[in-house]
Amino acid sequence: MSKQIPVTVNGKVITVAENSSILMLLQQLNLDHNTVLVELNKTALLKKEYACTVLKPHDRIELVQVSAGG
Repeated sequence: MSKQIPVTVNGKVITVAENSSILMLLQQLNLDHNTVLVELNKTALLKKEYACTVLKPHDRIELVQVSAGG
């Protein structure tokens, strides 16, 4: 079993596997990476950065679900 690290997502502390990427976090949360905006430690990320950005203990992530109006 891999080591777990704490991160804060939208104000709630959760644990993720060590060396998890933003993309892996979104998959763990059952979120579609195409419809979520991600801010990591107050810095907005581009979608192309989701797979290569590795989470560190105590990172703060804000997730915003984008939806089409109508």
